[in-house]
Amino acid sequence: MKTEELELDERSLKDIIGDMTVELQKCHAFMAVQTNEREARDKLIAEKNKGIGQLVTDFKEDLKNIKVIAPPADLSPVTKTLTNGLADINQTIDKGPKPIHRSLKINLFPEHNHREHYKLVYGRLIPSLLGFIILFFVCLTVRDSLDAYRAHQQNIDGNNCINAWNYVYNHSGPATQKRMSKALEDASK
Repeated sequence: MKTEELELDERSLKDIIGDMTVELQKCHAFMAVQTNEREARDKLIAEKNKGIGQLVTDFKEDLKNIKVIAPPADLSPVTKTLTNGLADINQTIDKGPKPIHRSLKINLFPEHNHREHYKLVYGRLIPSLLGFIILFFVCLTVRDSLDAYRAHQQNIDGNNCINAWNYVYNHSGPATQKRMSKALEDASK
């Protein structure tokens, strides 16, 4: 490819330069307007800041000078309520205590909660009572059985001793029999 040079005639060059100049002037004019607007905004902000600073200092001074004065409390309803309560207490004290009547009362059939009562009595107390009675009689029977067993064992031991005594008595001489008879008489006394 060949490099081609673009030939511009004088008139085209003037038009382009003229357009660029116009655009540059417009840019400068726009920048000048923006600069003026920015400076105006900066001045306005600076004035507002001064005003805000003054407002803050005024607020601080007003805050220091504020004094809160509470109105006096109206305690008449509280006083009235307390007075009425104390009067009621005094009336109760003046009436005196009511006597307490104590009495022993056994109800076979309850005045309230019938179902719970019957459930308790028939479902728990009566079976428990029967169980204790049966257990008591079983304990008595076991005790009597143990006493009878001990007596039987003592009888067996006693019979063995008697049999041994008789055997020795029958198989010994007359002198030994005499001493054994005397020992038996002394033990019987």
